[in-house]
Amino acid sequence: MTKRLLLASALFFSALNYAQDKPAESTKETPSRIKVYTPSGSQTGKSSKDNSYKWDVKTDIFGIISGEIPIIGEYRIARKFSVEASAALTYAYLPNDFLGTSAGNESSIGDTKAAMGSAFRGTIKYYPSSDYDAIEGWNFGLQFYTKTTNRDYNTTGDGAELLNGNKDSKTKTGVSLIIGKQIFEDSNVTFESYLGIGFANVKREYSSLNTTYDSNNNNYSYSVSTFSTNEMKPNFQIGLKIGFGN
Repeated sequence: MTKRLLLASALFFSALNYAQDKPAESTKETPSRIKVYTPSGSQTGKSSKDNSYKWDVKTDIFGIISGEIPIIGEYRIARKFSVEASAALTYAYLPNDFLGTSAGNESSIGDTKAAMGSAFRGTIKYYPSSDYDAIEGWNFGLQFYTKTTNRDYNTTGDGAELLNGNKDSKTKTGVSLIIGKQIFEDSNVTFESYLGIGFANVKREYSSLNTTYDSNNNNYSYSVSTFSTNEMKPNFQIGLKIGFGN
């Protein structure tokens, strides 16, 4: 009788132990399935998205002061490279011979006044910073440009009216190496300061008044001659651009 009680007790406790162990195993399986969490994977992919700036539109404050009023656009074409292009109106506040452009008879060219011209620039830029992609940070560029400044003649008296209607025109065509730094502030406002050095072919066309005295008739006759010069000169640039981008 005692043996039967011991055997029955052993079977009872074995069954009870088995019943307790089985739910424990199912409890462990449930968390193991929850570990596969899809949203975390999608968030990782989202964080790898390229959030760098890709374009900006700006103008050059120093250019406006010097008589060039540009609209400039820059677009990123690769991780470290961008292209920049600008079109501008020019307004020649200063005479075209102000910086010493060679000319013939300067004393006879008459008075001139500012007139409209145009300028076009194209630049490929490289951004070397390891902290930023183009178009932010330090940059180096190679710029090609052409700029025309015009002056209208505004003279009176002693035949000088013959000059009116002609133009004193100076065109600079050249290439420059540019170094600059562009930063983006709040609201995607961008600032860029830069320096440039290069060479330009400077072509100038202007008119001059010729005066001839006729001793037989004791009077003067007047005519207009056109001159042109063409020379290579160093070219320096400095600027401060402001605009916005994204």
